[in-house]
Amino acid sequence: MKKSKIWIRICVHLLLFITLGVHSSKFDVNPVTDDISRLSILRQNIPKDYKIPVHYVPKEEGGMCWVKLNVFYLEESLQDLAHKFGNISSNRKDISIFIQMLQELRLNLGSLEAIMYDFECHYREERWQTARYFDFVKDFLIAARNGEDSDDCDPPPCPTTPQTVTTQPYLEESPTASSKGSECTTGCKPHHEPSALTEVVERSLLSLLFIPLLALVFLLVWKVRSRRSEEDLQQNPGEGGLFTGTEGTAPPLDAEISEKNMLNVIETV
Repeated sequence: MKKSKIWIRICVHLLLFITLGVHSSKFDVNPVTDDISRLSILRQNIPKDYKIPVHYVPKEEGGMCWVKLNVFYLEESLQDLAHKFGNISSNRKDISIFIQMLQELRLNLGSLEAIMYDFECHYREERWQTARYFDFVKDFLIAARNGEDSDDCDPPPCPTTPQTVTTQPYLEESPTASSKGSECTTGCKPHHEPSALTEVVERSLLSLLFIPLLALVFLLVWKVRSRRSEEDLQQNPGEGGLFTGTEGTAPPLDAEISEKNMLNVIETV
């Protein structure tokens, strides 16, 4: 009996130790460390004219679920930024520290697919300059370290107007259709590009005009040739008849000449 009680106590202590250890590793150990101070170094090293893409939910719309809603896309954005630098770059090493923080934080937060799906219409895609981007990263890490998250969040109504998406590259701002339109000052007329339908209509009209012109040229050539053939017939009406007549009377003339020669020969004899 004593041995069985001892084994029961040992099993109970082991279960308590395992459960307490799991909870402490999940909630008490915060992956966000004091390395947040490195953000100021990154902010100084990266040029100010960078346009860094961000996929995020604003804090006023995310509420207490703001950390859960942004952890995945912020990690993805930092990974894309790290790939812009070489393997031996100090910037890449510093960024990898924050990527590791976000990965551990995301694992501690558990499954995020359901809540991200509920807030899908509130996500925005923008490109921020270096200062604003790292201010956002700093605010996010501080909120995650302070435990500003909740499991129960109700998404607000979806916005009626679609969010604008900027598509400038990292270092260069390529002109878009909207920027071209904004260059037009007051009093100028908007530029309308010709559509494919109008080009097809113009080509068809030109082809329709070309067909009667070609027919008219063919008719003129045919009339000139017919007049020339009629004039040739009028100038030589009996050329064929004379040729046949002389050809038929030629043998009798030759016979008369031969007879006269015979008579002359007889007279001389």
